[in-house]
Amino acid sequence: MSLVVFPVNEEDPAVVVSNLSVAAGHERVEEVWAVTAGNPDMTASLESAAAELATAHDTPIAVLPQERVGTLRPGKGDAMNTAIRAAAERGFARAHFYDSDITNFDRGWIDGAESAADRGYGVVRHRFPRAATDAMITWMVTRPGLAMLFPGTILPRVGQPLGGEILLSRKAVELLAADHAVSNRSDWGIDTVLTHATSTMGLPVYEHLVEQGKLHALYGSLGELRTMVLECLDAVAALKGGEAPQPDAVFHADPPAPVPESLKSTEAFDMEASFSLLAGEWSGAEARLAGTLPGDIGKRLASVSDPSDLVFMDEERWGETLRFLIEGFRLGDEAWESLAFRLWLARVLAYATGPVRRGYDGALAYLEATIRRYEGRTDQDVDP
Repeated sequence: MSLVVFPVNEEDPAVVVSNLSVAAGHERVEEVWAVTAGNPDMTASLESAAAELATAHDTPIAVLPQERVGTLRPGKGDAMNTAIRAAAERGFARAHFYDSDITNFDRGWIDGAESAADRGYGVVRHRFPRAATDAMITWMVTRPGLAMLFPGTILPRVGQPLGGEILLSRKAVELLAADHAVSNRSDWGIDTVLTHATSTMGLPVYEHLVEQGKLHALYGSLGELRTMVLECLDAVAALKGGEAPQPDAVFHADPPAPVPESLKSTEAFDMEASFSLLAGEWSGAEARLAGTLPGDIGKRLASVSDPSDLVFMDEERWGETLRFLIEGFRLGDEAWESLAFRLWLARVLAYATGPVRRGYDGALAYLEATIRRYEGRTDQDVDP
């Protein structure tokens, strides 16, 4: 029997309650937890709903306060680690984790993970199709960074290393509960660190495809992602010099499936509002730091006045830029944070005004090709 966990912060209570109900109604689920970030109104609302759902489904549903576990900004990592520690103590056979804002969560997510676990996989990840302009931290920071740091391993093959939807066997939970790098990561970087940690455990990993995609709230300006970008970048940089997965590490994944047509036309962020963020003033410290960027990247970035000026931030220059950031980025340093966000923003907008215009299939093929290029698996240039 399994535990299902939903970290909860400021999500729509109705969506969270619906997801708790789906999990509690599944015959393979022994218990359900909502780990809350401390919002009193949200906590009270969930506690009331949980009592009714527990009676209706005859499944215990607990609303747990998020504990202060790590040393970075209190966030999703603390929620995940609160549940990991408690699950290790309770000894559940399996523990599922799902983001609580999924609006199309159904029993199929649990079925897919349980099926793979029944076949002997100790870690089961979920992946799903995304809009061509969605998952820009995954595509521009996490997957490229893992490809650069751990070429030839299973890590560059993981489709969604920032996915919050994962099943862990009892052994995986116990290993994670004892892992200081994991417990220290209290912020958005938790998913990156979990992806790395679970790849080095010696447990077989499976990536299950949710064909209908993951429906959740998208964004206005990319400024909404600033904190997540920086914390995920810091998490990748922290893996530098870390343990690599063994060459014989087992990783399998469901084959691809047709992408829903509605998703192919989805725009994940507001282009105009996002471009306006590049016009922000540069501090003296940020300008000096930009002067140490490879080649003419800093100079070109400072002169951008129109989206067409961003064509210079192609996959080659972004590769040089990301290596620069992995080597030197310092979370909490105002100049580094401002420059890193500005660089990421320029790369995302260059992609959105360039390769995305080829259409959905062409854009996704381009992104996959860049990962192979950063990993050094091909000598051919990626088309601009």
